[in-house]
Amino acid sequence: MPIKQKAKARKSTPEDARTTLLDMREKLMPGPSERLNSRALMAGAESGDELDLASDQQVRELSLLLSNRDRKKLLAINEALENIKEGNYGVCQECGEQIGAGRLKVMPLADYCVECQSKIEKETDREGNSEEDLTDQPFPGATSTEEEI
Repeated sequence: MPIKQKAKARKSTPEDARTTLLDMREKLMPGPSERLNSRALMAGAESGDELDLASDQQVRELSLLLSNRDRKKLLAINEALENIKEGNYGVCQECGEQIGAGRLKVMPLADYCVECQSKIEKETDREGNSEEDLTDQPFPGATSTEEEI
């Protein structure tokens, strides 16, 4: 009988994370038909030069089309992408240690390692603060075992 070998998990790279984050951002961005509908709503707002108008219109479109939660998630995605560029992605903002690859695979927006996140959640629970933290939410479709996290 052959001996079963454990499948060796491939190490997650910043490029893997970047691809996942760009995919997440793409899913949050409005499609072309949604943009057309929002343009009709904003036809009356005109001031400044053409470049200012285009920039303002894009901001207004995103504000109208994205929910508050989606805007927060989009900001977190952009921050994570910036951290990848700077070489800081996957570093816990609390203790400075590397965040586990399994955790980042499931929660690409994680800012804290498991230990620090647990401490923060306990403190938050004690304070009765229930504001949602999007950085510690699993990426839809991601599966993981407790050992990976």
